[in-house]
This record gives sequence, C-alpha cells and structure tokens, in this order.
Amino acid sequence: MSRAILRAALAAALGTACSSGTGAAPPTVTTTATTRTLDAPGAKIDLSTNEEHNVIQSSILSPVDTVWKVLPGVFLELDVEPNTVDPTTHVIANTQFTVRRSLGGVKLSRYVDCGTNITGAAADQMQVTMSLTVQALGDSGNVTTLRTQVEAHGVAEGTSGVQVTCATTGALEARVARMVNDDIAHRHKSN
Repeated sequence: MSRAILRAALAAALGTACSSGTGAAPPTVTTTATTRTLDAPGAKIDLSTNEEHNVIQSSILSPVDTVWKVLPGVFLELDVEPNTVDPTTHVIANTQFTVRRSLGGVKLSRYVDCGTNITGAAADQMQVTMSLTVQALGDSGNVTTLRTQVEAHGVAEGTSGVQVTCATTGALEARVARMVNDDIAHRHKSN
C-alpha cells in the first residue's frame, strides 16, 4: 500500500468515531507464567518462566487530540502499518508485523534484545515478529500520557524454527515519544 493511500485511510479513520482493525484494548502490564520441568537422570530442572508485558509511559505537553493526530505519521515513519486505529480509546497498533535487521532505519538490536551469538546481537540476524501498541490518554489539562507497549519474539534464520522471546530495550518506546514531540513542535512552527 502506498504511503499516500495509507495516509488517506488513516486520516479517514481518525476523522470518524468508528474503529478499524481489532479494536485492541489499551496496553496494560501483564505477566505470563509458563511452568515447565525437565526430568533429567537423577534430577528435576525447573524451566519455569515469568514474562512481563511492560508498558512504558511518557508525558507529552499537548492535548490528547493533538497527540492523536500525529500518531499515524509516527507509525508511517517507522514503516509500521497499523492494523488497529481506534479513535474512541486513542489506540493505534500493529500487533503482528515481521521485521528483519532494522526498523525505521535503525538496527533492530537497538530496540529489542533477543540474546547474542558468536557474530553479535541475535536480533540483527533473526526474523522478528513484533507488536507495537500506543495509547494516548488525556487529562483535564494539556498533558497527554503516551502509553507504549513493545513485544517481540524472533526465529533464527536457517534453524529449526526455535522461537526466542525478545526483551524490549525501551529505545523504541522513547523514540515514539520523541517523534510525537518533534512532530507537534514542527506543526506549531508551521502555524
């Protein structure tokens, strides 16, 4: 889909009260627990894990409507096509997109940690499936809380398809907030 068509579709979605996509719920901090044990000769090994799905919050010194208007451009600049645009809850997201080596012109390992191997950061050598969800929450004044959630898992290319859970570094969430602030500042200068 061309950027012009995508911009027009996002503008139409933002201008209406209906939502497109799945109408994803706002991001929340959750934990997924997996319980596994390995029975080895003479010992039981606990392989249980707790995976947190963190939300990083940033304060934006602008009304929620202003922030909401710039979020589609942020996704476009990152080359992430949203599959959810919900103007009622101010949620924009793509909950399943595949990335290789870089995202928005930046090495993937800057944003997610999938471990290392003998050649360096594994994220830069994997096929990584990601989820990016952003919600803008307004208060009664001119401050908007931007809630950003990044989740990822990778599969090493040329392997048997073993999936690795990748941790966010927080850099993508920080970049989203910075891009929102920069876009708002640019719009104010243009007016």
